[in-house]
Amino acid sequence: MLTNIIFSIHEAYCVVAVESIGRQVPIACLERIKDDFSKKYGGGKAATATANSLNKEFGPKLKQHMQYCVDHPEEISKLSKVKARVSEVKGVMMENIEKVRSI
Repeated sequence: MLTNIIFSIHEAYCVVAVESIGRQVPIACLERIKDDFSKKYGGGKAATATANSLNKEFGPKLKQHMQYCVDHPEEISKLSKVKARVSEVKGVMMENIEKVRSI
């Protein structure tokens, strides 16, 4: 029973998940979907598509991504943590570069 749900909104995507799955897996799932969608429909195809015109083509792919995330939450969570750590290290490095430039 879905009594506790989490709404995670990222750009134009939204996912609803049971609270026990946490926040990392839904956000990582959204990232996977966004990356795949951008690769497939980037360059203007999505911007010029009419409402619901991509459902038949991308709908099955969306379902595959969601099923993968449900079936592999540990892997998705680990990957999400690694990406967050890489982003954090990148930020520190960028700050250090700026400090060196200002000397």
